[in-house]
Amino acid sequence: TQKNVNNMARERKQKKAHTAIAIIVDGQDEKWYVNKVKEHYPCDALKTIRVKPELPERKKVQELFDFAKSKLEKEYTFVVLIIDLDEPLRDTKEFNKFKELYTKYIAAKNNLLVGRQKTNYGWMGKLLLIVNNPCLEYWYLLHYCKTTKFFSDFTTLCPVLRKIPDLAQYEKCEKYYNNHPNIYVRLKNGLNNARKNAIPFDLENCTVQGGSEMNHMFDYFDKLLTDWHDRKLKT
Repeated sequence: TQKNVNNMARERKQKKAHTAIAIIVDGQDEKWYVNKVKEHYPCDALKTIRVKPELPERKKVQELFDFAKSKLEKEYTFVVLIIDLDEPLRDTKEFNKFKELYTKYIAAKNNLLVGRQKTNYGWMGKLLLIVNNPCLEYWYLLHYCKTTKFFSDFTTLCPVLRKIPDLAQYEKCEKYYNNHPNIYVRLKNGLNNARKNAIPFDLENCTVQGGSEMNHMFDYFDKLLTDWHDRKLKT
């Protein structure tokens, strides 16, 4: 009946009214790291909204963006998509797809999409894209030094990372990430340094310049906290 349809529409609207954030990652280590950030980062807003790391089964560039879009359409009000560039850089077809979608993302964030492009890609206005080049571990490196040195993959970056005493035994495994101290606590003292050392992703120079934009995730969490306090003051 029309009444049931209206009720269902109202329920969907109510669900959407509650802030829910998906953080889509393309690896287990990102998921473990995000979970520890959720647990420890001093942001009261993270305790009152739903923030869930999502690890899709398929990890091609187009599939990651499609997954982000589907999450926005069905259950989340905002999506953070974290992409490691090591795999796309090894595959010309994948890298060209990344460049295409990245360009659309930048246009959406700057409100430059028109016509059919706006219809197809306007959803990216509710997306925060974070690029690690080549991988998440570059973010850990930025906790200890300011660099844009290029590494083709984790294998070439890892020996440099392990020269840092705090990360001498670093492993891509859940036990290491959860061990005492866990990965967030281990890196906590260098977080502000990492945020200062991070530079925006540069599509034109990404084959010769490394980096991480994980600082944008923390910037977003800080904005959530500010908005949360503003709402509390108004109630």
